[in-house]
Amino acid sequence: MRMPSLWRAALAAAAMSAVAVVPGTAFAETLSLWARASSSNAAQHMIDLWNASHDDKIELTTIPDNQMVTKLATSVQAGDVPDLISFDLIFMPDFMKAGFLTDLTATLSADLNQAKVAKAFRDLATYDGKLYGTGFTPDVSILVYNKDLFKKAGLDPDSPPKTIAQLQEYATKIKESVPDAYGYYFSGSCGGCNIFTQAPMMWGSGATLLPTAGDAPAMEGPGVKEVLTMLKEMWDAGVIPESAEADTGANFMATFETGTIGMQGSGGFAISLLKANHPDMDFGIAPIPGLAEGQASSFVGGDVIAIPTGAKHADLATQFIQWQLTDEAQLEGLAKNLILPSRSDLADNKYFQEEPRYITTAQAVGIGQTPYAFHFNDMVNADQSPWLTMLQTAIFDGDIDGAIEGARESMRAIAAE
Repeated sequence: MRMPSLWRAALAAAAMSAVAVVPGTAFAETLSLWARASSSNAAQHMIDLWNASHDDKIELTTIPDNQMVTKLATSVQAGDVPDLISFDLIFMPDFMKAGFLTDLTATLSADLNQAKVAKAFRDLATYDGKLYGTGFTPDVSILVYNKDLFKKAGLDPDSPPKTIAQLQEYATKIKESVPDAYGYYFSGSCGGCNIFTQAPMMWGSGATLLPTAGDAPAMEGPGVKEVLTMLKEMWDAGVIPESAEADTGANFMATFETGTIGMQGSGGFAISLLKANHPDMDFGIAPIPGLAEGQASSFVGGDVIAIPTGAKHADLATQFIQWQLTDEAQLEGLAKNLILPSRSDLADNKYFQEEPRYITTAQAVGIGQTPYAFHFNDMVNADQSPWLTMLQTAIFDGDIDGAIEGARESMRAIAAE
């Protein structure tokens, strides 16, 4: 039975009208983005900004930090992955090598904003000459110091140390001049804390720390022995409090917050933390120094963003990755919320002008490094890691040469696996 032409025309018009009522909705997609819990707040700011101006939306799923590695591995194997993933950049080498991530070389290498991303992110997202991701929500290590204790010790509160020799000199003077105060602090039983805060003094001086293969350089070059020697001498002299030896990171900032610590390595988060908890504390932020002036460096941490292998909306996910590198996203999504941009050229921006300590911190992203190593957790974060064992043996037991050699051998064995 043939449908009367009038009915056919009416139905066609109705269908066209229905489409016209909500243009584009038939083509809009919803993408999924996984982010680890510690960076989900920053990720949400970026997602909200994107969703406000795009038909295609993004939904955030927060993954506990300690579950991200396993979660991604199992999802790739099951073929059920998110469209985008944001994770601790230190895992990038392992994920690239395992084939978990999509090659973005063609897109990112042609993107002018990618060239402005901090070098540490670009280096760590490269494997076999190909790019698999880029910077997303950075953090970075810096030196935080108590200006009140500097003044009491007769030091210039606006002139933080520019070399490790000055750091030791200033720390010693604070200990000798201010009753019940200490010059320096670090968490002596926390491998991750110290790769973040002590290692930059070594690689800023020219050292190579973690090996990329079983026969690659490890714990070699200027800065390794010198930094360990400085820390041991300050420990022996009582410039560092005894509580530091057993600190697993639980008191990473808590001891500084008592107002009795002159200096310590920390992260960009220290600014908001100290301002919120101790609004009357006069503190400064400076780059972490090396052996000589001009060798300041940092550990560039935070999160990268990438597309898992097998993502269903890879093309749209790529558009988001490119968009989040634009001035709009970096400034309105990150800097406006006092989050560091991943682009070094935007360190000094209008949102940081009222708090110059953020500018100093953002500039540290551009001069810093991130160790490129497979099995990073085994080398650094594990309870008995070679990195942590070296620090404890050198600083607290005093065997500096033996500690370095032992770490070198153990790290190379891990890298050869």
